[in-house]
Amino acid sequence: MKRPRLFLIDAFGYIFRAYHARARSGAPPMRTSKGLSTEAVYIFHNMVRKLVAAHQPEYIAAVFESGPSFREHEFAAYKANRPEMPPDLAEQIPWIRTLLEGMRIRVLEYAGYEADDVIGTIARRVEAQDFEVVIVSSDKDMLQLVDAGVSMLNPAKDDLWYGPDKVREFLGVTPAQVTDLLALKGDAVDNIPGAPGIGDKGARDLIVQFGSVEAALERAGEVAKRIYRESLEKNREQILLSKRLATVDTSVPLEFSLDSVAAQQADGEALRAAYRELEFFSLLKEMEAPPAEAPVEYGALESESAVREFLASAGDSPMAVVLAPAGKDSLYPSRLGLALAPGRAVSVSLALAVPLREFLENAARPKIGHDVKALLLALRGLGIEAQGFVRDTSLEAFLLSADPAGCSLEAAAQRYLDAKLDERPERHADLIQQLAAHLGPRLDEQNLRPLYQEIELPLIGVLAAMERTGVLLDTAQLALLAADLEAEIARLAARICELAGKAFNLNSPQQLGKVLFEDLGLPAPVRYGKGKTISTAADVLEELAPDYEIVRQILEYRQVSKLKNTYVDALPALINPATGRLHTTFNQAGAATGRLSSSNPNLQNIPIRTEQGRAIRAAFIPRRGWKLLSADYSQIELRLLAHMSGDPVLMEAFRNGEDIHTRTAAEVFGVHPSLVTPEMRRGAKAVNFGIVYGQTSFGLAGQLGISRKEAETYIRNYFERYAGVKKFIDATIAEVRQTGCVRTLYGRIRPIPEINSRNPSARSFAERTAVNTPLQGTAADLIKLAMIRMHEALRSGGFRAAMLLQVHDELLFETPPEEAGPLAGLVKEIMEGVRSLSVPLAVETGVGDNWRDVK
Repeated sequence: MKRPRLFLIDAFGYIFRAYHARARSGAPPMRTSKGLSTEAVYIFHNMVRKLVAAHQPEYIAAVFESGPSFREHEFAAYKANRPEMPPDLAEQIPWIRTLLEGMRIRVLEYAGYEADDVIGTIARRVEAQDFEVVIVSSDKDMLQLVDAGVSMLNPAKDDLWYGPDKVREFLGVTPAQVTDLLALKGDAVDNIPGAPGIGDKGARDLIVQFGSVEAALERAGEVAKRIYRESLEKNREQILLSKRLATVDTSVPLEFSLDSVAAQQADGEALRAAYRELEFFSLLKEMEAPPAEAPVEYGALESESAVREFLASAGDSPMAVVLAPAGKDSLYPSRLGLALAPGRAVSVSLALAVPLREFLENAARPKIGHDVKALLLALRGLGIEAQGFVRDTSLEAFLLSADPAGCSLEAAAQRYLDAKLDERPERHADLIQQLAAHLGPRLDEQNLRPLYQEIELPLIGVLAAMERTGVLLDTAQLALLAADLEAEIARLAARICELAGKAFNLNSPQQLGKVLFEDLGLPAPVRYGKGKTISTAADVLEELAPDYEIVRQILEYRQVSKLKNTYVDALPALINPATGRLHTTFNQAGAATGRLSSSNPNLQNIPIRTEQGRAIRAAFIPRRGWKLLSADYSQIELRLLAHMSGDPVLMEAFRNGEDIHTRTAAEVFGVHPSLVTPEMRRGAKAVNFGIVYGQTSFGLAGQLGISRKEAETYIRNYFERYAGVKKFIDATIAEVRQTGCVRTLYGRIRPIPEINSRNPSARSFAERTAVNTPLQGTAADLIKLAMIRMHEALRSGGFRAAMLLQVHDELLFETPPEEAGPLAGLVKEIMEGVRSLSVPLAVETGVGDNWRDVK
């Protein structure tokens, strides 16, 4: 008959393995959006889950260390070479215990004894009761406990099982001789000294020859090898001490009963709660959705009277609203989902337009949506001018996580509710209602309510109006540009093939890599692309470009091709035939910094420093007889750097209206501003903007075409003159190390989990992000506020002008010529006065017949 099994997990052994394994892999550290480290928790928990699923133990416990043991009293240097537990691992231990409790796996520990001793004591007691004991460990010291009733399982070695025969095969000695082996060869991990001069092979040979340490000591004179013989003769007490240190104590006076470690059904609610807090969304997804606290009545309303009755039942309570297509194969909305909290969620046919329109267009009836801007535009397409949306759960989810990928309804429902979507619009509406109840308190906990109420919610209507307005394109201009770019692409391709000495497919990374690094013998980078081919990514080629014409030509070929494919060819196809205008989509949740992004098309990345990029901007035009007006913040991130750092030199320059790059050059090179050369100013400009983006001396050297030593001198001189900036950078990074996140002046949060990464590259990138985010994020918040105020000012001031685009720090307007002057004055006043800083904000405006020529 099969004996019942008790599994004893050597917890700390696997916790440390989990922690260090991820570091060795080079993967970024796992952290929650609040900055909590989770890699050891996740890896250890998955190991235990896999163990339980594979072996279905009848009894199971996890054994933890509990402070210093008797061994430290006997030998002070025992384990002395072990470093202290890293802080980011220490904070994970309570969560490991929490998850074990959720799995209902008992945690065992006994003060004054190591986990090995507790495991050994329980193993000997339990096997005497005709049980099989399985020690789950990767510690070879534990192999001394293996016998007919005790085995060891090492999950880290693909579930390698150790019985007596396997121990002998692995170590060359029996389990009973493991302590003798360790006594001679020592153990660097535990700082057990062993016998000097006797290593693995010597220790094994001596134990095989004599059977035990004691016998080897007594018969040391028979040892043929002199170094072994003298070590045994001279180190008797140290060797015996080593054996005592290595021997597991199997007589710990602990109370133990098998009933207390009987396997139990996991506590699903406790695990779900922990998974949500730890943001283990993949594990949440595996679990069945928990029953709703209060059952929701789903249904469909098919008459006007039923719709009116349902809407009346809401009173003044906010109602969730969602549009949904008729089915998965339909592209067009046919039903509306509505939900009240708590109680009912229904779907309504859009054919019942009269009561729905009354409700949706009534600003006094509060409503909740998920991606409200898209909903407003979709309803407008159906002839409904919806109003009264007081919540947007998509934006709330984004503000809490700063994760663009995590704010879709599907992702947010999974993350915050452990719930899944289906095709029913009433289900979608119900989940939006639940999200609103869940996310609202979290906004308050994170002090995000003012940012949400004063900036993000009011901006929805502004962006919707801009998207509805759109912008005109000069398609004839784009057609001419397409022909020019096609000719330029052909010229560049011919030149590249000439330099290569043969024709090849320039768009094939494999062929390009072969030409550059095999045929031409250019220095091959260490990095690899897909399929282990040498990488030809832009950053790889940019390192080679200064020394090789063919590489410079390839980079230019790629840039021109991208401009043609992404903009010149694509933009005309995106013009709406009904309006004759281009309507981009602005994404409030598109960038972790809080900056707006745009899509279909993306207008944020049109280059303005190249002639081709400027030619694309020339195709953006106003309506006939009107003008375009541009308003652009001048050096806003450097001004914010001056404000946040409080650096007196930087603040003085901006307060005096000086050219900041000339002032920086004068400070760095120690000359009067009148003596600053264009070359000096160019270098100072690179340093100024490089500081904001955390540029290294290596990057600066490449940008300016100077040596790395010269670049280091630039940066060192900069920080000597702008000591306040250096202090700000250091203080910001130190704070983010403590909190795991950074905030803008308006309280926007961005988690930066890699700030304490053990991977130097990931950590450096995180440090640069920590410094840049408050600057770039605050700039984003400021221009959003300016957009809100400008939108209202245009309406209240009776302007016919309209705001068309927002690109980084620039706003673009379409205006009648007679309004251009007043509009320029108004936008400058609003943008410069949006917030009072310790240095003035400055805005440059220009008017022209196309976007390129605004001056």
